[in-house]
Amino acid sequence: MKIGAHLWIGEGLLKTIEHCEYLKCNTFQIFLSNPRSWKRKYREKEEIEKFKGELKKKNINPIAVHMPYILNVAEDDKKIKRRIVEFLEIEIEESEKIGADFYVIHPGFHKDLGEKRGLKNIVELLKNFSNAKIKILIENTSGQGTSLGYNFEHLSFILEKLTSNFGICFDTAHAFQSGYNIKDVEKVKKDIEKFIDLSYILLIHANDSKTDLGSKIDRHEHIGKGKIGIKGFEEIIKDKYFGNLPFIIETPKLSLKEDKKNVEILRKIGEKYGKI
Repeated sequence: MKIGAHLWIGEGLLKTIEHCEYLKCNTFQIFLSNPRSWKRKYREKEEIEKFKGELKKKNINPIAVHMPYILNVAEDDKKIKRRIVEFLEIEIEESEKIGADFYVIHPGFHKDLGEKRGLKNIVELLKNFSNAKIKILIENTSGQGTSLGYNFEHLSFILEKLTSNFGICFDTAHAFQSGYNIKDVEKVKKDIEKFIDLSYILLIHANDSKTDLGSKIDRHEHIGKGKIGIKGFEEIIKDKYFGNLPFIIETPKLSLKEDKKNVEILRKIGEKYGKI
């Protein structure tokens, strides 16, 4: 079992490795630039090569890059869609250059178009990246607002129309908020397998939920302090499938000390069930 955190990248790629070591992580996730801006940050080849070298030297993997929040891959407007594709082409190319293993995307919002039209738009846009070298993971959502991908019927619809280069990032808080009770992992697995094989799920976003089961309100909480609780995370970590996937936290934080506490909780659970 590998455990990590979403790390700040404001001080550069190499600083993320220092943060990773402080947290005693062996995997992590980053944004490549400000997640709420279209602006890009240029990185020198030397920084990228040093980063890749340190990852290999310290055996830190997998590395996930998360898509910026501002992109809506369910967008219907042709001009905006073209801009999103161009942006993602740069993002995915850079993710490949830095040696990342996964590129995580949110399915987006259909707005007033309806779910069927929104899902078709997602497929149409993502087909542009069927030959990417990096594995692109679609993250399940809480179902807040007009967000898509809050159930595995949605995710199945998308994935069956794409190549094997796509998979799923399973967010525990989002699953709980959309109605999947993490405390009963066997039932969750059965519900998933009605639509898609578990093997599509390759990464866990380990987040507790501030809101209730089925709330459709996306609010993350510290591990064990939310509605999923320690019991829920014990269930998913001891599971034969989920418990062998990399876990990356996206819990609230003002400093790395909060990440450290959450990572330590997951590590103790992993040790308890022989996953570490």
